[in-house]
Amino acid sequence: MSLENCESFFALIDCNNFYVSCERLYNPALLHKPVVVLSNNDGCIIARSNEAKELGIKMGVSYFQIRDFLKKNKVAVISSNYEIYEDISKRFIDIIKSKICFVEAYSIDEAFIELKGTFKKRRFEFCKELKEEIYQFIGIPVSIGIGKTKTLAKIANKIAKKNKDLHGIFDITGREEEILRTFDVEDIWGIGKSKANCLRNMGITNAMDLSKMDNSLAQKTLSIKGLATVFELRGVKCINLQEEKPSQKEIIVSRSFGHDIDNYKELREGISHFSAIAAKNMRSLNLYTKTLSVFITSNPFKKEYYANQAEINFDFYTRDTFLILQAAEKCLNRIFKENTKYKKAGVILKDLTSCVCLGNLFTNLEIEKKHNLMKTIDLLNKKIKKDAVFFAAEGLTKLWQAKKEHASNYNASEISLI
Repeated sequence: MSLENCESFFALIDCNNFYVSCERLYNPALLHKPVVVLSNNDGCIIARSNEAKELGIKMGVSYFQIRDFLKKNKVAVISSNYEIYEDISKRFIDIIKSKICFVEAYSIDEAFIELKGTFKKRRFEFCKELKEEIYQFIGIPVSIGIGKTKTLAKIANKIAKKNKDLHGIFDITGREEEILRTFDVEDIWGIGKSKANCLRNMGITNAMDLSKMDNSLAQKTLSIKGLATVFELRGVKCINLQEEKPSQKEIIVSRSFGHDIDNYKELREGISHFSAIAAKNMRSLNLYTKTLSVFITSNPFKKEYYANQAEINFDFYTRDTFLILQAAEKCLNRIFKENTKYKKAGVILKDLTSCVCLGNLFTNLEIEKKHNLMKTIDLLNKKIKKDAVFFAAEGLTKLWQAKKEHASNYNASEISLI
């Protein structure tokens, strides 16, 4: 297919070491130093700066296993702050959408764009300008890969990240055969280790080999999605841009506790806190729920493991935190077991919808009052700081919270820090 006949091109914009870059944005002293970000409860490494990668620190390794190594090599250790990361991610997507209409927010730190018409003709220049603008406005470095398909753009992005001489942008167009021959089959988007092992046993070791795979064999071995990947490697567009997110089916908020909990009051406070977060998240998506579920589990690695779950159906669709808190407590009362040490708990809001059918006039007025109250609470927490206004059921001390021994001292509302 000639470039003139190619309907459009895709570009993948990927934030470099996103969580680390966010921390550096608020704390410039971390620049050019080895930095790692820890998962919930300070459990394992989930992000590394390039300097940390050069020290041989692996993704997913347990923090306690390499704590002494990190200290010896003066690696900055940061507890994760997902509120900040989500806020910066939104700004990242907003900047892209201000420059081009065809955008898919693929993950918290990645976005696909489709380049048509004028954008297609000057795709490299446009991506270079976009890269500079993202860094100028939010201070986050990005890498951009360009290709005729989303799969090729993914591959191009990995090349842009690895090769410093490319300055963070690579257009694979015209060099597909050269690049695909050296690109490991395991690293192809949608393949993974198990499928890669199967393909290697068939003599397919790189992306070029996969692109030449027989269609019927590809579908039999890799499913219809795998066949789409094969076509995409050939430059045939099969995976379209998904500009609208699929409708949310449920909202889950769950955490592992900082220590095992063996008393009802502390567990109830944790469940209440999760319920309040879930309700706030639901309102931000302009959704209502009809069903709430609560689950609790003890430590699966200790004796007498216990796990249970309870569910309540509301009489009508709601997003009222007061009602959700009451329902969550009822669920907990059904499943709480004395003399048990709980390690994790969570809340699930199900049967979500954006369309609700209200009842009589009195009910409507009551719902309107509660809606305005919830809206005010959400606004205050956004403008002032997280949990500026909270519900008494969530408790004051929150001793059950996950470990955050290395938390940064800032929040998303402190724009002046940037």
